[in-house]
Amino acid sequence: MRVAYVDMVGGAAGDMLLAAFLDAGLDRAALERALRSVVPDGWTLEPCRVVKRGIAATYAGLTVPGEDGDAAHHHHHHAGDDVDDARASRTLADVLAIVECSGLSARQRDLASAVYRALAHAEARTRGTAAETMRFHEIGQIDAILDVAATCVALDLLEIDELRCSPFPLGHAAERGSHPNLAPATAHLLAGWPTREVDVAGELVTPTAAAILTTLARPGEPALDVERIGYGAGRSDFPIPNVVRLSIGTPR
Repeated sequence: MRVAYVDMVGGAAGDMLLAAFLDAGLDRAALERALRSVVPDGWTLEPCRVVKRGIAATYAGLTVPGEDGDAAHHHHHHAGDDVDDARASRTLADVLAIVECSGLSARQRDLASAVYRALAHAEARTRGTAAETMRFHEIGQIDAILDVAATCVALDLLEIDELRCSPFPLGHAAERGSHPNLAPATAHLLAGWPTREVDVAGELVTPTAAAILTTLARPGEPALDVERIGYGAGRSDFPIPNVVRLSIGTPR
């Protein structure tokens, strides 16, 4: 049995989780083949090495023209902003159809669909409507679709049987009266999960990462004989290292 533990040192975003898996040895070519079966074109994946407060890490470099610079994807902006953006055109059914028609395995499709449903229902609760009838900002973006699929593929390629995670770090609003932190969808997803306060101004956990981890992981740090460690970096810089650490091993 192999277990992976996600330690949210500086928070978590979907692309940070993807980067951590790559840093831990995930086969990039195999991952990209799987993701191309979900969304064939219109995006690039160009990982690079960065250093965050003295910690060497991988930055995923997932770029979707037209979405590049989107707040939700690049971490630490408020994911609820600009919900009427023209890119918010897909429904939950649209996203699930993309996954169902992909070349992912049945297990990968099931896991990814569960994450998309969790994210859709959290966004719908935020806006007081039904998940099945609304068009989404976060879930409808290609980068979010790929980030979710990437984690589901990575669990299979790295033969991970169980995913665990640390308490979710919570930053604070940059200034009084600004957008709430957590973003509303993230707050719904993290209800009942362990959290910890961090003296950082900004959003440390995005809705995509919250949906991935609360759907696929269990809370708590396991006792492991660690085989691999990977660090995934976010774009922003903070007084703390903006990385997520992934430890993979067998239970003691």
